[in-house]
Amino acid sequence: MKGFIKKFSASLTAATMFTTVIAAAAVAADTDGVDWSKGIVSARGVASGKNRAQARRAARMDAQRNLAEQVEGVQVTSESSMKDLMLEYDVVKTTVSATIKYAREVSTRYFEDGNCEVEMEMPMYGASRSVAAAAFSPYKNQEREPFPEPSVNSRVNGAYSDGLRVYRDEPSYTGLVIDCSDMDLNPVMSPVIRNDDGQAIYGHKNLDIDKVIEFGMASYAEEPHDEISRSRAGDNPLVVKAVALQGFNANPVVSVSDADRILIANQNDQFLDDLKVVFVK
Repeated sequence: MKGFIKKFSASLTAATMFTTVIAAAAVAADTDGVDWSKGIVSARGVASGKNRAQARRAARMDAQRNLAEQVEGVQVTSESSMKDLMLEYDVVKTTVSATIKYAREVSTRYFEDGNCEVEMEMPMYGASRSVAAAAFSPYKNQEREPFPEPSVNSRVNGAYSDGLRVYRDEPSYTGLVIDCSDMDLNPVMSPVIRNDDGQAIYGHKNLDIDKVIEFGMASYAEEPHDEISRSRAGDNPLVVKAVALQGFNANPVVSVSDADRILIANQNDQFLDDLKVVFVK
């Protein structure tokens, strides 16, 4: 029965992969073991054996298989998952396989019926043995692109103005928080921030890939100033409200005015360069 359900689910996903609503639902269904707030992927395995040692080995293998399924379901961009990258790049597939072998065993339970349950986890981010190390391996040698210039502002006496407000004496910001609450944001490893004219102002091409692998491009928080947000964006972040989401609700869109404000502040404080970015779900 379990095998039938898996085959049926795979067929259903393939048959509806071009439907936006179903695709978004499939992303959520495939990532039950992914904790974006904590930055970990976890899975459990259960097995029996002639003795505890044998049962534990079999449970670990089952946990690793389940962990591989969870990793495959991690959404890297709005349109591609780890499974897609593993099919496209051999280096990603090889790195994922090696990383799962070193997944950490976080709990082990033995039952009276002879079964053993093992829980294993691996980090989303980190210089080695992480999901990000595999996901971004094809881009290790990419040439970094500069952040765009503010799109509509003009410099006047050392300040920028868009006719509505002048960003003259802005405080020093410790990071950026984009409030996407009530918008059903879908977390991804490589999000893009755009203004509502369609210009990308933040993406992996603008960043040091080694930093992206180590820290991730953004953290996902529940509140603009909660513990996760403060640890990533500091005590005085620039907070702006998203006006929309694009790409299966993965990529925040901000107004042109707010995008310019972000770019101008980053010229002073480099919080985008340092990946001090938080999205509020």
